[in-house]
Amino acid sequence: MIRFFREHRAFFLTTHLYFIVTAVMAVWLFRERIFADAAYYLLHVVDSESFRIEHQRFILAPSQVLALLGVKFGLSLKSVMILNSLNPVIYFYGLFLYVVIRLRDNTAGIALLLVQTLGVLHMYFCPMYEIWYGTALLVPIYSHLRNNRHSGWMDVIVLSGMIVTALFAHPLIFIALLCLILLDASGKWYANRKQLILFALLFIGWYLAKKLMLSEYETGKMNLLDTANNKSYEHLLKGAYLWGLVKYLFTYYTVPMILFLFTVFFYLVRGARFKALVLGAFFIGEILLINFTHENYPEQSLYFERMYMPIVTMSLLPFLYDVFTAVTLHNAIGGTAVALMIGWRLWLFADISKVYTERLDKTNRVIAEAHKTPGSKFILDNDDFHSCYSFVEWSFPMETLLYSAIDGKAKCVTVVVHDDLDAENNRQRLNDGNFLFRRWDLRLNRQINPQYFLIKPGAYQQLKPLCK
Repeated sequence: MIRFFREHRAFFLTTHLYFIVTAVMAVWLFRERIFADAAYYLLHVVDSESFRIEHQRFILAPSQVLALLGVKFGLSLKSVMILNSLNPVIYFYGLFLYVVIRLRDNTAGIALLLVQTLGVLHMYFCPMYEIWYGTALLVPIYSHLRNNRHSGWMDVIVLSGMIVTALFAHPLIFIALLCLILLDASGKWYANRKQLILFALLFIGWYLAKKLMLSEYETGKMNLLDTANNKSYEHLLKGAYLWGLVKYLFTYYTVPMILFLFTVFFYLVRGARFKALVLGAFFIGEILLINFTHENYPEQSLYFERMYMPIVTMSLLPFLYDVFTAVTLHNAIGGTAVALMIGWRLWLFADISKVYTERLDKTNRVIAEAHKTPGSKFILDNDDFHSCYSFVEWSFPMETLLYSAIDGKAKCVTVVVHDDLDAENNRQRLNDGNFLFRRWDLRLNRQINPQYFLIKPGAYQQLKPLCK
């Protein structure tokens, strides 16, 4: 271990500097990183004092470990939130140590640094998405394959566990995973036949399990493939839409798109036509599938950022393993290029954080206004919602509850919008003894964790307009 560290000292020092910087950023921006799904899962963990796993996506557990430990040890809510923000840093750091120490694969270590930054922007401020955690697992999986670490029983168990976890993390990961397996299998089918049989069994088992356990949410997503009801595919027949899609991809996924094109060209020049065909078919196929079921927006959004995450790993790993090493850029020049790329992406995180800081300031202004009136339950002014508070998500009641509770449970408030009250017949269902956990969930006041929250009895009260 000591000898290995000495041999790779420069690599360890520079990569650890990255993790130190990202840890500092996570602490600095811990409040900004609580919105949408991040607020939903964090509040569930704090409230129930247990993991919150949905749709059999058990990779959600690693995204909640530090926050749950903080709750179990009775730490303050602020400390729990900081741990929640640090969680992805620790998760990626654990994977990094595994590939560079256990698998002795520095290329995979570089890939993990890039997976945290390329294709990620808004998702950085919602650091729990299972597809982000799942696509990161593709790196050690591919490292196992490329380094032939799939023969010993321990490696087989670990590799199988990572594959199953990645498959259940998000349905779209299946495409990227199959692509990488086929790329590795190229030219060594016979030698790896037992391994391929194992992978086939894992894929079949996953498919059957998902088919039997599809949640209502996932069933709704599957229905997007029904062309009788979903006409999004028609946009793919329009030249203007396709050109807009190309501009979108080269604007928000500039590096992955360049790596993809460069790698396909490299394969063709080297005569690796099968690899070029596989990478091209799966990469373009995933993009077409997303646009077959959804209409792509010209601006980047959190939702589409998640959907396109697998193409980042799909373009990155073949480039790093086949191109980056083959053209002898695995040296100071290549390291400098990677460092500059990562520095550029971290600067983008810091730059866009201003948007989320402004959003947080406005939310705190709502909370401050609510504190002027006795009670815990409030309604945002409708004019505010349609003007300077148009950013408000379905998670706003949970966000306001979490932010307000930082100053103590006596300060707890939860703020909804009129759309929340109009949904699910909520106006008739609400009374002094319950509240909207979120638009689709009613809770009794006493059902919230009393260690961190206090919801006072009473009706929802209208807040005064805050926008001028």
